[in-house]
Amino acid sequence: MNSNRPLFSVLVANYNNSRFLKQCFASMFSQTYTNWEIVLVDDCSTDDFEEVILEYSDEPRIKVYRNPRNEGCSFTKHRCVELASGDIVAFLDPDDTIDSDALRIMTEAHLNNVQCSIIHSTLFICDSDLKVQKKADFAKPLPEGVPYLLLSDGSIHAFASFKKVCYDRTEGLDPVRRKDRAIDQELYYLLEEQGDVLFIDQPLYYYRIHAGSISNWGNEKEATIQHYQIIIESCIRRISRLKRRNISDNRGMIRKYRTRLYKVRFLLAIRTGSFFTAVSSLLVYPFVGGAGNMISYLSKLPDEGIDRIRRTFQGTYKI
Repeated sequence: MNSNRPLFSVLVANYNNSRFLKQCFASMFSQTYTNWEIVLVDDCSTDDFEEVILEYSDEPRIKVYRNPRNEGCSFTKHRCVELASGDIVAFLDPDDTIDSDALRIMTEAHLNNVQCSIIHSTLFICDSDLKVQKKADFAKPLPEGVPYLLLSDGSIHAFASFKKVCYDRTEGLDPVRRKDRAIDQELYYLLEEQGDVLFIDQPLYYYRIHAGSISNWGNEKEATIQHYQIIIESCIRRISRLKRRNISDNRGMIRKYRTRLYKVRFLLAIRTGSFFTAVSSLLVYPFVGGAGNMISYLSKLPDEGIDRIRRTFQGTYKI
């Protein structure tokens, strides 16, 4: 990575969000750090995208690409990363904006923390007009020694930047299977395996909530199922890698990932109506490290009853 002024690639996966692009781009043009590029991949928008983007045809820092057919968010975000030339990379949704100092703060943090693969900040939750409603309370630092995969609680969120060299060491985002509503979580799990995670307690991202937002407004159940699938795949991948290293100190982490794996496999089976998988996962769970969790859970049922069961099986993945 260039130690003086590394190139910062801001990735925009666009589909029918042209009405927000000018505001999104304006937040980029206001950046105090100027060595950046926008890599925009349009997924066959049917709105006035071509008319809007034509206004920026003379701006060399905006690189525009088009999918030959509509492929979905997973494919488009995968392509964005592959097309990025920067040393530091971050996604910016076309309906959102970032603070004018966001790129400078992130760049300096990456230069000062070479061991980090991901550096993320907190964010503002905004209404459809991008008026701030609140500062997010879920974006926060990870507990010391606890991998994000064991939490999966949304504590890593926008504005999340990462070193391209770290991403290139992973197997990359899956461009084929459509997991559009949890693709960012897949990215964070992959990157966490390549370095440390650092949190900046400063809101650098403005997240717009509106009816067309891909991760909200009625999509929570589908997002939860996709997220469960990604957690299972990530646990299996990490267990396999830890086994290959054959180090005795890894046994504790293998057990923790197995516990996580079977718990989430059970919850996914309940969500998708897979009775056999649910029963088999529940039977295995106590023997891979989940016995204590089960005893604690059952001990709380007399006091919390049906409400606790409802939260367990109806909780959804959302911001």
